[in-house]
Amino acid sequence: MNRPTRLRRHASVLVGLALCGLAQGCSYFGYYKYERPERIPKEVGERIRDPLTFVATTEMDGPTLAALQVALADYFPPGAQASGNDEYLVRCYNRRDTFDVRIDKVNDDLYVIAFSADLDRCGMPPGSVVLDAGATYLIDGQGRILDIR
Repeated sequence: MNRPTRLRRHASVLVGLALCGLAQGCSYFGYYKYERPERIPKEVGERIRDPLTFVATTEMDGPTLAALQVALADYFPPGAQASGNDEYLVRCYNRRDTFDVRIDKVNDDLYVIAFSADLDRCGMPPGSVVLDAGATYLIDGQGRILDIR
């Protein structure tokens, strides 16, 4: 009479599967490890002096920075890597310093953010043409992507 019922046997199997699924961590839910930027040792930093003149200065207000963060998160998603048949070009696109960014604040509720690749920084031959090597984002003041071109 103490035989487990069919429901109890299935319930124990389901509980076991659920525990195994939870043991895998958050990898199935898109969790990624945040990598902090590299910092130089304090001794090296003390030898660096502040410059007296600047070559260029860029200033952004808070809403513009928020719009840029939305475009960056979509164009360069965390953990994503470029792929393709040309290994040299893939390495080029995986470097963020390859891309130039132009930010235009149309008004308080519309920002145009354009990413374009400068292939000369990767050592590509002059005149190299790569189609679809950038994107232009239209982002509203609430941080929503309106269009990608």
